[in-house]
Amino acid sequence: MNMPHSILPSSRSCWDSTRLLMIAVAVFCLSDSGWAEGTATSKILTRVSPGTVVVDSAAARWNRSIYVAVSRITNGSVDSVPMMIRKRVPLFTLALLATVSNQSQEGEVPNFELREVGAGYAIPLEGQLTIISTDNPPAVEGMDMIGRQVLAANGRHLSELRCIGATDTMQVIDVDALFFREEQHLPMIMRHFIWVEASTGRCATCVWLLKRQADGSLHPTLDPPRWLPEGTRDERAIHVDASEFFLGMPTQDAFALMNLPPGTDLAWSPGLRQIASADRYHADSLPQLAVAINQALAPLRTEQKALR
Repeated sequence: MNMPHSILPSSRSCWDSTRLLMIAVAVFCLSDSGWAEGTATSKILTRVSPGTVVVDSAAARWNRSIYVAVSRITNGSVDSVPMMIRKRVPLFTLALLATVSNQSQEGEVPNFELREVGAGYAIPLEGQLTIISTDNPPAVEGMDMIGRQVLAANGRHLSELRCIGATDTMQVIDVDALFFREEQHLPMIMRHFIWVEASTGRCATCVWLLKRQADGSLHPTLDPPRWLPEGTRDERAIHVDASEFFLGMPTQDAFALMNLPPGTDLAWSPGLRQIASADRYHADSLPQLAVAINQALAPLRTEQKALR
């Protein structure tokens, strides 16, 4: 039996739905692909299990919130992105979490270790920010077809976070991303140095941008490295470049991050520039990076003491 024509979607509405889905997927294509598999020099970051509460310092696993971020389309050709997409983008919170454990026995001097770092996307559930599955999310407000597409695209890009060096108290995490610089969207590597203080278990992160040169080498950008306290929260502004749309559809280069996470800027030194741009870190070179960052923090410590 033929269905009444009035309930069938028009070709126009089919086009609009397809266009919205393609835009939803493209919104989070902020990075150059090619790291879907781990390599001999890096490994893909662990995905945090659904159901994990983002802030739970008493948990045995994932007990440190390193960084949480909500993205918002705020700059550039904002009106080129449909409002229903713009409203759904901030629904999902990127969470970078860590497991820290005290390896000392009762009565001994504390000896905290950074056991693992992982990432996931979270939404508020029962009053708590909670990691969810990006492929099979719960049925909550905003989790319609478009919301699911945005979340699924987010989940695919979690595979681009990779660990390029680790010790018992430090890890270095890289992610390829597009940043709005020089009035254009430029490919960068956003590098995260995550560190736990062995005596207290407190975590901190230093973040900086690297640009790959024509010869394949990495060099820091003009942006200063930024020191972030544990639990840093970020409202990530996204820039839209309408010139990167093709036939009304955004390409992977259409969206870029505006800024590094909020924190305290440090000064580049020649030594820090050199060690901060390594392709990977081993047991001997990672402590060298820690020393260089510690030296960059010295003026900040002096300033804090003067204010006391």
